[in-house]
Amino acid sequence: MAILAVTCENLKSAEAFHACGADEAVFALKDACFSPLAAFSCEEIREFIPKVHSSGMRVSVLMNALFHEEAIQNAAEMMKELVHSGADGIIFADTGLMLTALKEGFSDRMIYQPETMMTSSYDASVWSSTGVQALMISTLLTEEEILKIAASNENTGMNIHGWQLMSVSARPLLSAYGAMTSLGSFRNKKGLTLVEAKRNEHMPVYENEQVTMVFSDYVLESFEEILRFEKAGMKRFSVDSWNLDLSSVEDALKIYRALLDEKQPSMSIEEYRAEYSALPLDKGYYENKTVR
Repeated sequence: MAILAVTCENLKSAEAFHACGADEAVFALKDACFSPLAAFSCEEIREFIPKVHSSGMRVSVLMNALFHEEAIQNAAEMMKELVHSGADGIIFADTGLMLTALKEGFSDRMIYQPETMMTSSYDASVWSSTGVQALMISTLLTEEEILKIAASNENTGMNIHGWQLMSVSARPLLSAYGAMTSLGSFRNKKGLTLVEAKRNEHMPVYENEQVTMVFSDYVLESFEEILRFEKAGMKRFSVDSWNLDLSSVEDALKIYRALLDEKQPSMSIEEYRAEYSALPLDKGYYENKTVR
């Protein structure tokens, strides 16, 4: 059975999302991920795990940062603590964490999510041979390409809904701009967007203490595609709640859950798009073979 996961910024949202059909709550680990989500310490997530488990949900931890040599050991130790505390999955991108998982014998807890980098069946097969729990395919591929990778590899997954991370820079780009223009600091400031010189669309941007992140100018939705992905063998579907109203996430989860369970959604796809027409809902690259 396919897993429907969703990022959560508190326990209350996890409970609400579970009621809408989510199987797994994903919490961001502080200073260990490329995400503007509210992040938690290792100790806080360890406290969350039994509480979320008691409701029948799985728990995964977002640790998709790339770590400097002096930081990887500390990240690996936190990962070990979380796994030993019952975390069902560790969502990662740094291969150093995988080396620790192989050494410690919990590669089956590892969910490889290199954002834009998982783009071929060969890459997927190499990572599949390590025994990872899941491989997250890049959303910057056409549906045809995605289906080919899913059909030829076990335990694939995708982020199917939400703003998509497009670029990460270790440079404090917003702070530099603020200093140059005397506008002050933009660090940890929400609601900022970028507009490229040759495009009109707004791309959300966020800077924290580690990196500057730029997101897609659209909110990906995969209502018509999810069953084709599942039929091809995909086992994991993830919804990112960042920068979305709670109600839009809840209604999306209800639709995806009903589709996976082969039931009629209480809100149709057309009704969802009409209700949340203010969102730039889009199919992304599913039907687009050229660079957007």
